[in-house]
Amino acid sequence: MIQGANDPRVNKAEAEQIVVALRDRNFPVEYMLAPDEGHGFHRTVNNMAMFMAIEKFLAKHLDGRYQDGATPEVQKGLTEIMVDPATVKAPPKADASAATIPKTATGLSPGTYRYQAKISVGGQEIAIKMSTTITEDGSTYVDTDTMETPMGLVTDKATLDKATLEVKKRVIEQGPVAIDVHYAEGKASGKMAMNGQERPIDAPTGGPLFADAAGAQQAIGALPLASGYKATYRNFDLQKQKQKLMQLEVTGGESVTVPAGTFDCYKVEQTLADGSAEKATIWIDKATRKAVKMSSAMNGATMVSELLP
Repeated sequence: MIQGANDPRVNKAEAEQIVVALRDRNFPVEYMLAPDEGHGFHRTVNNMAMFMAIEKFLAKHLDGRYQDGATPEVQKGLTEIMVDPATVKAPPKADASAATIPKTATGLSPGTYRYQAKISVGGQEIAIKMSTTITEDGSTYVDTDTMETPMGLVTDKATLDKATLEVKKRVIEQGPVAIDVHYAEGKASGKMAMNGQERPIDAPTGGPLFADAAGAQQAIGALPLASGYKATYRNFDLQKQKQKLMQLEVTGGESVTVPAGTFDCYKVEQTLADGSAEKATIWIDKATRKAVKMSSAMNGATMVSELLP
């Protein structure tokens, strides 16, 4: 089994299910896990280590031959990414029945929150500007996220139920891509357009959605946060058109300094319930419940955003 820890298509948990199944049935299995790769290996040292391991594995089980020896760098890389199958544990299955709309402790605070952000990937940094604007419209909040990137403007607009913060509608625009989706009665319906080509969105969500669109961090700030607080709720993957179960935990408190000042914060960890590598950390100011800093890791990239004055 050959796996990139940051693979967004076949996540680590899915690969390790196969490792465990083979191991427990007494099949010979070897496992390579590269922490710096995604869907397919791209770093030369990892590729060389992978081919070396494959050649040796096939020679062993097909009674063939292989060329022993490698450069110190490749040998070191091979040692670092080989995982003992005996140490792999089957990831816990996500319990969809545990996913609910968490009870909130407060509503959202209308206004505009501006952030400076940077994306780090492949040794390079990309600076971007972000903002979240929250307005009230009768029984709903309308949250709009904007992101100014070198590739153009991205907007994400969400309509939330004011009482529960359940996501009711979402509209995303990014260059030639436009997504318009409504959520009701456990179903997502709408359309996704790209370069003039449209395809429908028509899939079950499994239940109501929370913190899954513009203003998601502010919605998390409205929860009854305290050290040790946990919640499981649903998001919806628009590309795959299926539900995602999210897990949230307050891991403690931390003082955070950002351009807007120094804040006494709750440190909130958000992960996918299926054990995928995608992860986000959010620092919520205890006094105002504003999201003052966010850090997320996905597909080998890391994005950090900080609140501006």
